[in-house]
Amino acid sequence: MNNDNQTAWNPQPDTNPHNAPAWSDAPQQHSQQEIHQTWRFGFKGNGTEYFKIWISNLFLTIITLSLYAPWAKVRRLRYFYGNTFLKNRKFDFTGVPSRILVGRLIALAAYGIFAASSQLSVELNAILFFIFIAVIPWLIRSSMRFHARNSKYENSRFYFSANMKQTYLMALGCVLITVFSAGLLYPIALLWFKRYQIDHLYIGQLQFKLTADAGDFFAAVMLPMVMFMVAIFGAIGLIVAGYFLNIAEELLMVFAAGLYVVAIFFLAPLVQGYLFKATWSHVNIGKSQMKTDVNPWRFAWIKMSNNLAIIFSVGLLFAWAQVRIYRYQMESLSVVFYDDPTELMNMAQEDYNAIGEELADIFDIDISL
Repeated sequence: MNNDNQTAWNPQPDTNPHNAPAWSDAPQQHSQQEIHQTWRFGFKGNGTEYFKIWISNLFLTIITLSLYAPWAKVRRLRYFYGNTFLKNRKFDFTGVPSRILVGRLIALAAYGIFAASSQLSVELNAILFFIFIAVIPWLIRSSMRFHARNSKYENSRFYFSANMKQTYLMALGCVLITVFSAGLLYPIALLWFKRYQIDHLYIGQLQFKLTADAGDFFAAVMLPMVMFMVAIFGAIGLIVAGYFLNIAEELLMVFAAGLYVVAIFFLAPLVQGYLFKATWSHVNIGKSQMKTDVNPWRFAWIKMSNNLAIIFSVGLLFAWAQVRIYRYQMESLSVVFYDDPTELMNMAQEDYNAIGEELADIFDIDISL
């Protein structure tokens, strides 16, 4: 990963049956060694290639007053999914832009009604506000079902199984524990949401399972926070020490301000990096297990340097930045197979609930939450 635009995927065919791609159609010998193989994800996209898609999407979205945005989103997802591989089998996104457009028009109409109500009646505006809050869990579930149903790995479709009761109980629990703990138990709320998100995800008949506990998420959130506080107190200590040691006050202030800015820009990405590791190091698919060797500090550096590159390039390096962080995330992931790959392939290709999928397609929309 020294070269951010270097392709990690190797397209050369592998003739060894023990190294056949996960869930491939190649002849396989079901030995104990095979069932303990590790396959890494790869991404073969690059910033130059994606820049052409991004700039055309941006131009068309602007000249159509955002009406083209759903088509832009589908093009973006198809590019990233289509260039993501597990060995030599790729992913795909099959979403229909018109469904996304319907969702956004509904969201826009709801916002218009809410904004207009504020000019008519305070009581009406308050009622609509609480109605909007009440439907947020339904919108989250609808969006997750839409994205899962339109995501594929070769011929295997994903499915999101959470029902309305589970969705509202999760949302209520997350809100209550965060509010009544004054935010101190936010990592537990985040864990509950991640469990809801992952434990209800299937690929065919194979269920994903998050095995992380509260300690993993507390460490992921609180460790960067503690380091941030140490940096802040360190900056304050430098100013105080400089005052007593007669060091140039301006120099100390510049150094302390620089330290503070770095901490601000670095903190959120560092938390994201630790959360990414805490999540994907504890996900099972059947009896098999996902792993990540992501380095949270490198993750944070990539995010921070991406933000700086976007700022100093006036946005022109946005596409390069997206490809850079996505590649690092994907190439850090792997799957350790403890199940028979052929049996996994068969289970992955069996629809979770074909009839339910067709009925759900009538109601589920995407509003890009």
